[in-house]
Amino acid sequence: MDKTYKNILYGISSFADVSLDNAYYVDKTIYVPELEKTRFSFFIRPRRFGKSMLLSMLGLYYGLEFKDKFETLFKDTWILNNPTDERGKYLVLYLDFSGVLQSTGDLQKSFNKYCNDEITDFMRVYKSYLPDEIIENVNSEQNSGEKLNSLAFGIKASGQKLYIFIDEYDNFTNSLLSEESSKIYEQITRQNGFFKDFFRILKKLTSGTNPALSRLFMTGVSPVTLDDVSSGFNIGFNISMMLNYNSLVGFTEKDVNDMFDYYISIGKLNLPKKETMDILRKWYDNYRFSSDSVEGVYNTDGVLYFLHHSIMNCKVPNDLIDYNLRIDYKKLQDLVYYDKGETLNGNFDILTEIINNDFTLCNVKSSFSFSVIKQPENYKSFLYFLGLLTFSGKESQGKSILQIPNETIRHLVYEYIKEVLRKPYGRVDWLGAMIDNLSEMAFLGDYKPAFEYIEHLLNQHTSVRDFVNGENVIKMFNIVYLKVNDFYITYTEREANKGYADIILFPYIQRYPDMKYAYLIEIKYIKRNVKGKKLKAELQEKIDDAELKIDKYLEEMREYGKIHFPTVEIKPIILVYHGWKIVHIS
Repeated sequence: MDKTYKNILYGISSFADVSLDNAYYVDKTIYVPELEKTRFSFFIRPRRFGKSMLLSMLGLYYGLEFKDKFETLFKDTWILNNPTDERGKYLVLYLDFSGVLQSTGDLQKSFNKYCNDEITDFMRVYKSYLPDEIIENVNSEQNSGEKLNSLAFGIKASGQKLYIFIDEYDNFTNSLLSEESSKIYEQITRQNGFFKDFFRILKKLTSGTNPALSRLFMTGVSPVTLDDVSSGFNIGFNISMMLNYNSLVGFTEKDVNDMFDYYISIGKLNLPKKETMDILRKWYDNYRFSSDSVEGVYNTDGVLYFLHHSIMNCKVPNDLIDYNLRIDYKKLQDLVYYDKGETLNGNFDILTEIINNDFTLCNVKSSFSFSVIKQPENYKSFLYFLGLLTFSGKESQGKSILQIPNETIRHLVYEYIKEVLRKPYGRVDWLGAMIDNLSEMAFLGDYKPAFEYIEHLLNQHTSVRDFVNGENVIKMFNIVYLKVNDFYITYTEREANKGYADIILFPYIQRYPDMKYAYLIEIKYIKRNVKGKKLKAELQEKIDDAELKIDKYLEEMREYGKIHFPTVEIKPIILVYHGWKIVHIS
């Protein structure tokens, strides 16, 4: 590796590797004094946001065995010149529950083996600090929780201090949240379940005025499992939605600017800064993890992915979505169906609202059990914790506004919906046909086959077709299926000339510079029970209204297009549905 400049170690979560290999590091050590104010902390962030790197840094800072390597490991960081009294004073046990194998068929055995192996390695590292009696007592225990209990009290008796980091505490349990695995989840998190027993011991170690465990820092992607195993946050203080920790992980605007300037200054990045920063904002920015936050946060993985590929290939990546960010759609899919998995529940309305309006209202619940996860406020909260929604910094009707943060997440939400909608088809051959239709729409300007095929898919989907709020579902259906490929960046209810356009399809011109057509789409809906002359009259009213709106929006859209994609023609489309059938397309 070339160490003459700071490389980007994309996908690496080891602070030691970043430090010793002279890689680029966005300094989070400034948060150390703030984190020390709380002895037992619980911190939630979506996947691929830098939680593991944070814990790796903290483990090296507090680990007694790294005390003499402080200057080497923390060179060029804020904490180097501002160390706290706690530096290098702990025996550090690091547990990463993503290491719990699930393919063995015996989760308890796998969990015990992982934890026992880590405790054994811990005693090897700190052998010189632990009396033989402690090691013997720990080795005599078979259960990982009892081993941990014996270890912690032994360390306390020996005069040392123990710091436990638990990364991805809910990793293996998250995979059990689907309907088909929920019984296994309930078994391990209910009374006398092995995972609940482990957290019961952990709680005991943090209790009292002089606890056996001195410090605990635990991370995950949702509060669901912790609620089930500990009846809320009585193990650690939940700092996840506190304003002070909004950018504890992730990158600020300044961080991204500084990184960009650095690689431009050393000649490794030759992209125009303004245009490129616009792309970064659009695709990776705008996460707010406190309702009081004004400043958005960039996704760590997304920015590093973009810069890594841009430097390696000397151009903007063809695919702006790092699919390491993808979520477990199977788990989420079950949340919009009733227990038997055949009939859509009220959460489908929530998804429809989010797709159509780009936001929803919610008082985010910081704690809820899996047994009530399908309740609307809990379901929205769960989407927030997964990073599919974020605080917009506003309030309405006494609730926070949650919105889709950026284009990457918008694409992932569309994929989620597509997985929900895929269920009744049984086959996936619709996908290729839809992509072919969209290609003709983008490059040849022939849009009717695409919408006729969307109508065909809608007619196949009985559970959606019979849903109460037909107009919203029709619009959502069109939005989702127009996004099965990435020809377009899709906007819904975008403000245009003092109105709001239903759907705008702007070309993804960076990837498809030869694309010919963009679209401004107005969708109208007539209820199924309208018949005869009344249908004919209402159809004309809908067309007239749509034409007025299209004319109003089109002028502004064309001015925008002249600047951003001057070679692309913007075509207006009016769609009128009668129930789930198209009765007008022009």
